[in-house]
Parts: sequence; C-alpha cells; structure tokens
Amino acid sequence: MKKNTALFFLVFLSGVICANILGVVSGRELGAMNEYFINRYMYANIQGKELFPFLFYKRIPEFLMLLVLSIGIYGTFIIDAYICYLGFSVGFLSVIAIMNYGVKGILLIFGFFLPQWIFYAPMLVLWRYELRNFKRARKEYVPTEQKRRRRIKFAITMLLAGIMILIGLFMESYWNPLFLQNMIRVVG
Repeated sequence: MKKNTALFFLVFLSGVICANILGVVSGRELGAMNEYFINRYMYANIQGKELFPFLFYKRIPEFLMLLVLSIGIYGTFIIDAYICYLGFSVGFLSVIAIMNYGVKGILLIFGFFLPQWIFYAPMLVLWRYELRNFKRARKEYVPTEQKRRRRIKFAITMLLAGIMILIGLFMESYWNPLFLQNMIRVVG
C-alpha cells in the first residue's frame, strides 16, 4: 500500500513538473481546461441517462482489459502502470487548472474527479492488494481446499471491484455533472 501511494505521488510530481515545463500555452489549449469549454459546460443540460451508456462503454472495456492483463505474469506491473498513468494525468491537469484559474483551479479539479473517484481509487487499491496476495499464494504449496478458498476470495474481490466501478459510473453520470457545474460557478 505504501509503495502504491509513493508511486502515485512520484508520478503525480512528474506530471506537475511536465506541465510546468510545457507552460501555460499548452494548458489553455487543452479541451477540458479550456475557458470556452468550462463556460459552455456551466450552462449545458447534461442528461445522466445519455452519459451513463457512453461512460459504461468507455470504462468497462478498460476494466476488463485491466482484469485480463492483471491475471498474467506481469499483473501487478500492469496495475502499477495504470496507477502511474492516473497519477501523471492528475498532476498534469492540476497544474493546468491552477495556471488557468489560480487557487480556484483546485476546486475545479475536485469537480472533475469527485464523487466517482471515491469508488474508483479504492477499487484499484483493493484489486492490486488482492492480486498480489493471489499471486503469492500461487507460488506457495497449499492444500487444494485452501487454493479453492483463495480463488473464491479473488473472484469475490473482482466482483466487488466490478460493483464499485458500476457505482462510480453511476456517480460520474448522474451526480458529477451537477457537482462540476457548481464548482465552475464558484471558480467563474
């Protein structure tokens, strides 16, 4: 757990440094942080029932691909690489938001990531932890009954991760647009 946290913040810091090196010019060009997009988003009528299928078909293939790749030999590496991608993205976007909107940009970042990441982040942590335990158990000699219990536990963890991603998708579709619009009003 400490390794994942340190890895996330190290890559987050590299995203911050990269965004600072590229500067404000590239930050204003980014779609989600563009002032035009932010102003249009504030008055948009976003329908959760239309957003949910879009996000479902975007996130579920990522989830299934991570699941399939994580079961292989390099599974923990794959999940760590995904965590690095997320850390870099959050660091980069945070700097762009702060460059464009000052301290209020921090509120904007919270608007982009809440409440869905309350479910997505623990899912990744739980997934990696259980995957590490599952792989460690495969290397040890254990009786068949104990192996069966570990496989069942792993399957239950993956099911729980799937439920958490569905709750996150629901929050991202129905609650996040309202939350983000309120954050934009505060920032604007």
